Amino acid sequence: MEYESWYANISAPFRSASATRAINMLDKGLVWAIAAVYLVSLAYLAFTADVRFWKALIVPAATFAIVTVFRAALNKPRPYEEHSIDPIIKKETRGKSLPSRHLASAVIIACALAWINLPLGIAAFAASGVVAFTRIVGGVHYPRDIVASLVISLVCGAIGFILIP
Repeated sequence: MEYESWYANISAPFRSASATRAINMLDKGLVWAIAAVYLVSLAYLAFTADVRFWKALIVPAATFAIVTVFRAALNKPRPYEEHSIDPIIKKETRGKSLPSRHLASAVIIACALAWINLPLGIAAFAASGVVAFTRIVGGVHYPRDIVASLVISLVCGAIGFILIP
């Protein structure tokens, strides 16, 4: 019952039809926007034969694979499966809540973009913050799922873009 009250409190300001539409649009739209900027950046690196292309491709792909395997292995239930809540973001997915692949992808792409072009990376990190918020307030992820995604992507980003030459 504790989670239900907490979720009711954080989601209450977003229960109007327009706010619910906004949360859903931000959730999907920002992930697509981050991905689009990333793909354009990869295309630019490939077109200019920039040596950073392969690392910018491989580090996010490896992170995506790690997150996908990890969440399938854990197969943690989503908040709407375990609690009597009415999520703002409607999904039928069962399990695979920890970590959030939406957020992990957005954050590792933000890391790649920051490595390629710092202002683009900063914008992508800001957008990722909004995605994190929408996943929790939308009722499709617990805060722990978001924190795990953030940690995994930042660690993979640090290893891939900073520690490995």
